[in-house]
Amino acid sequence: MERVKRYSTQLSKGTGMINETLSLLEIFDEHTTKESLLRYVLETNYLSTSTEKRATDIVNVVFYQRFMKDNPSVPLWLKAARGKGLMLSSFSQLLMLYCARQHAVFYDFITTMLNPVKNEDLIVLPHNAIHRFIQSICESGQASWSDGLQRKNASYVFATLVDFGFMNRRYEILPYQIADFTVLYLMHELHFAGLSDVDVCNHEDWQLFNLTPQQVRQAIMQLSLANGFIAQSSGNLIDISWKFNSMEEMINGIL
Repeated sequence: MERVKRYSTQLSKGTGMINETLSLLEIFDEHTTKESLLRYVLETNYLSTSTEKRATDIVNVVFYQRFMKDNPSVPLWLKAARGKGLMLSSFSQLLMLYCARQHAVFYDFITTMLNPVKNEDLIVLPHNAIHRFIQSICESGQASWSDGLQRKNASYVFATLVDFGFMNRRYEILPYQIADFTVLYLMHELHFAGLSDVDVCNHEDWQLFNLTPQQVRQAIMQLSLANGFIAQSSGNLIDISWKFNSMEEMINGIL
């Protein structure tokens, strides 16, 4: 649940990694551990990687860190949602959420740099915007990266933005609207993590979708009644009567 706030270069080990994640979810079950997953991938060359180190990085540094480390049930939730027919565009938003939580440089670029550009109705991101953001991290003392490493990190952030559909390779900003199921998934995940209804709406993760707390409340209200919960809102307050007792119930009940 808690996102990583320390800046690192680990995004270099895997940007969006959508296809690889889908492949690993196919062989994931409730008995899977990091060790058993890696062993199977290496023994069978399941991911068809050029080297064992690459396969190891995909499992240990990407898949495990994003989806298994904090809650080993997350891959089961994702697999269930995809298996119930969740469209790839919506599914990719869930992968983006977990990727951003793990990589502060990606998370913070979206929330502090990309969102303001989108809110100004600009259609093209300045080519140097990501590099300038990386430079600002180093200038503030939050990271010590050489000029070459700064440029590489900027390229990783850009590639991840492209992978998840925030923009294309011409730096043109693409429409990126949160899917209904993403709203339902995130609000239930936060609820089952113990957050109050108000804290669910005010959580920072909604900023990844450029939503204010008021817009979150509006989205929740629009999805109320037909999706297993009843919400009532007044001003900055919201009260939700929850129906499902687990993420598994929610996924099976809505999809």
